[in-house]
Amino acid sequence: MTELAGESSTCGTPAVVTLEGATKSFGDTQVLKGISLEVCKGDVLAIIGPSGGGKSTLLRCLTLLETMDGGSLSYGDVSVCADDGSGRAIYGGKDVIREAKTRFGLVFQDFNLFPHYTVLKNVTDPLISVLKMGKREAEARGRSLLEKMGLSGKEDMVPCELSGGQQQRVAIARALAMNPAVLYFDEPTSALDPELTREVLRVIRELAEERMTMVIVTHEMSFARDVADKLIFMDGGQVVERGRAAEVINAPKHERTRAFLSGYQQ
Repeated sequence: MTELAGESSTCGTPAVVTLEGATKSFGDTQVLKGISLEVCKGDVLAIIGPSGGGKSTLLRCLTLLETMDGGSLSYGDVSVCADDGSGRAIYGGKDVIREAKTRFGLVFQDFNLFPHYTVLKNVTDPLISVLKMGKREAEARGRSLLEKMGLSGKEDMVPCELSGGQQQRVAIARALAMNPAVLYFDEPTSALDPELTREVLRVIRELAEERMTMVIVTHEMSFARDVADKLIFMDGGQVVERGRAAEVINAPKHERTRAFLSGYQQ
């Protein structure tokens, strides 16, 4: 299950992420209906759509928090799962899954920080426990990333002493610490007020300028238009429209996309 994947990628090299024909049901409800996407190195892909359209389930499948029923998923040269020919996704073993999990980072909408850990320990713990990095090296990387996030001086605080925007920036630092090939964001500003939202979006914008590969599920349409390279509009478990972000948001071709975007002031 670790053979090269993405050989026919449009990226020019194997894609960072390749998903083909993903299906997922919960009981009798099919939530994903054959979703395919490709993320190239340096891409910023925004995923938009109404609640219940399948966005979060898609992200959970991409980050292995859920298993797909059918389809295939690979991270570069790591084939996470492949279709067995009968529409069923067969996953690789523990070593494959462990390797795949080193390829991505995930930033949750509700931060998911350990409340009893300091800010620095939240960032360094996965480096020490997963990557087996020495404490001194881990702390040096952690402090550097916290400085990058504008959080110098907050290292010894615990999450409850921080604002929501600061907590989300700690979560971004933690995800970046593992040096992932792609960073996923699940509605990263939905728990924040407008001022704190601007803080977090500024950080993500800076990462985009550095060509960090990112996939962002968001309801911030102007941000998606201005920062993302590519955009997918999902509804009913399907990709309704895809293309360059500014083109889809400014001039959507599909009636369903136009109806959805009409509810947002541009």
